[in-house]
Amino acid sequence: MLKKLFKYEWVFFWKVPAAINIFLVIVTIIGIISLASPFWELDIWGIDILLGLAIFFYILAIAACSIGVTIYVAVRYYKNIYTDEGYLTNTLPVTARQIVLSKLFTSLIWTLLTGFVVSVSVLSLVYTAFYSSDLKFWYDFMRDFPDFLQMFREEMGISFSLFLMLLFIQTVLSSAFAILKIYTAIALGQLFAKHKVAGAFLWYIGEYVVFQIINSIISNASPLSGGMFGYLFGVSYYSYNSIGEIILPSTLISIFTSLIFSAALYFIAEHMLKNQLNLD
Repeated sequence: MLKKLFKYEWVFFWKVPAAINIFLVIVTIIGIISLASPFWELDIWGIDILLGLAIFFYILAIAACSIGVTIYVAVRYYKNIYTDEGYLTNTLPVTARQIVLSKLFTSLIWTLLTGFVVSVSVLSLVYTAFYSSDLKFWYDFMRDFPDFLQMFREEMGISFSLFLMLLFIQTVLSSAFAILKIYTAIALGQLFAKHKVAGAFLWYIGEYVVFQIINSIISNASPLSGGMFGYLFGVSYYSYNSIGEIILPSTLISIFTSLIFSAALYFIAEHMLKNQLNLD
């Protein structure tokens, strides 16, 4: 049943984030064509101001796309569960767990996809601006890449592929954590008799403050600061021999904490949907 629910959610979810990402792709293509043209090399008055405005609007477009997908994740969850649509959603022969998971998986996929599109967009424009005229760039890159891999392993103590895998896991968990913060805030906002949307917003601010405090405590106890996690991993600020002895434990700690926080928020979101549903 979870597979069918996920398919149903995907059909109703994909159009808005797809449109947002297509818009960003179009902006990127326009930016690449513009940067590749000789226009910006012209010695005319105001060219620097025009370039600054172009960069500003590009950054604005990236921010708008990222925020737009996040807002749609929140609106879709709230509207489909806690408004009139919720009467239909919550009468389906599915469990609260299946509802939350189907929405989480769909939102997570589109959040990660949007992050990927944003990253490719930025890298494409940076490459066009600085290296597109350098025909030796890719030759030098491929020639020096094996040396980079060896240097990375020597410095970090792990292979580059393992580092990318850990980074991917951290990204997935961090994205899931961000989505679950929204879901939990919306669920807890239903405890308010009136102004439930405002209540959800206040709950989200409260979550942000609490997790910032927890992250601050963990950061102060991390290997980089020589705190308790440093001693746990046998590393302190004064004793590490390479940056890998700091980065790897810190990445593992980040993965662990994101996993714990996400599990806690998921439990709250599911519990509220199952036992504290209030559609009024």
